[in-house]
Amino acid sequence: MNLQDLKKRIPMEDVIEEFCRLVRTDSHSGEEGDMSETVSSKLKELGFEVTKDDAGRHFGGDTGNIVGRLEGDKGLPPIILCAHMDRVAPGRKVVPVVSEESIVSSGDTVLGADDVAGIVSILSGLRLASDLGAKLRPVEVIFTASEENGLLGARYMDYSLVKSKMAYVFDGAKPVGTIITASPTHIRIKADMKGRSAHAANNPEDGISAIQLAAEAITRLPFGKIDEETTANIGVIEGGIDTNIVCERAMILGEVRSLVDERALDLASEFSEVFKNAAAERGATAEVILHTHYRCYKIPDEAPVVAHAVSALSALGMPASIDSSMGGSDANMFNANGIQSVCLGMGFRQVHSCREEMPIDELANAICLVYGLVTVKE
Repeated sequence: MNLQDLKKRIPMEDVIEEFCRLVRTDSHSGEEGDMSETVSSKLKELGFEVTKDDAGRHFGGDTGNIVGRLEGDKGLPPIILCAHMDRVAPGRKVVPVVSEESIVSSGDTVLGADDVAGIVSILSGLRLASDLGAKLRPVEVIFTASEENGLLGARYMDYSLVKSKMAYVFDGAKPVGTIITASPTHIRIKADMKGRSAHAANNPEDGISAIQLAAEAITRLPFGKIDEETTANIGVIEGGIDTNIVCERAMILGEVRSLVDERALDLASEFSEVFKNAAAERGATAEVILHTHYRCYKIPDEAPVVAHAVSALSALGMPASIDSSMGGSDANMFNANGIQSVCLGMGFRQVHSCREEMPIDELANAICLVYGLVTVKE
C-alpha cells in the first residue's frame, strides 16, 4: 500500500486527540510518572507485555523506562521502536492549539511534540497495522525517561529486558524520511577559577580577579563551528559578590561536540589546559571537570538498521535521506550498549521553544513509517 492510500486509513481525528491529551500531561524530566502510566496502559491495550525498569532511582526520577514486547513473527529478529516521555521547560499546563495544518502551543510553553509525536507515531502505527490485519515482526517498544537532561533513562536502562539488536529512535528534528546515522560525542566542561579577594579600591593590587582569569582564558578558546564535524561553546559565567570586591571565584560552563570521538576528547583537554594555564600565569588555580554526556556513533549506510528503514520508506514511496546531527538522542546510548540504532526525523519544528510546531501531515508520515517498519511484507 502506498503512502497516500495508507494515510487515508489513519483516523487522524483520533490521532490528534491522543496527541493533545498527551501534551496536556505534565512530563518534565524526572517527573514522567503520569505519562509512564498512560503509555503503559496504551501498550497493554495493543497486546504488549509491559515492564518498567528502575532507572529512575539512579537519578531521582519518579519512574523508570517503559519496555513493551510483542512476539510477532518469530521467524524474524525483533526491532526496537523508541521515543522519550519527558520534555523541556516550560512544559507544564500545555494548551495545544490545532489548526488545519499543524499543532502548536498557546505560546506560553513548549508544545511537547518533542517527543509526544514519537510516542503517538509509534502507538498509532502499531494500531494501524493491527486494524489492517498486517503480519507483524517481533517488536519491542521503549519509552524512556529523562532523555532531555543527559539521556539518563537510556544511560541507566536495564538492557537485560530487551532482546533486539536494532533500534529506531523517533526523535529527530528533521523531516520524516531522514535517517540520522551519525551523532557526536558531547563533553560538558566546568571550570572553577580560583583567584584572591581584596578591596577593589583600597588595595586591588593584592587581589587576583577570577573574572579576569576567566576572560583571559575565554579569549584563547575557539567558539562556534570549529570544523565540519566539531563545535564548541561557553554558555555560562558566574562569579563575584559586589563591585567593591576583587572577585575570588568564577565558574564557567561550556561544551564541545564532535562527530569524531578523539577530536572531542582532544578539544575538551585543550579547553582544560587553557583554563589552568591562564590561572597559573597569574599565580592562581583552576579546577576543571570534563563530563562526557554521551559518545558519538556512526552507522554505515549499508548496515541492516539503515537498509531496513530505507526499504520501509521505499515501499511507501517516500524518499530516504541519510544525514548526521550535532545533537544527541537515546540512539547514542543504545549504540554504546551494543544495539545498532539510528534516530529518525519526526518533522517537528522549533523544538525547545514556545514556537514549537507539529505539522499534521508529518505526523501522518511518521505513523506510516512505523507501519512500514513493523509489518512483514508478504
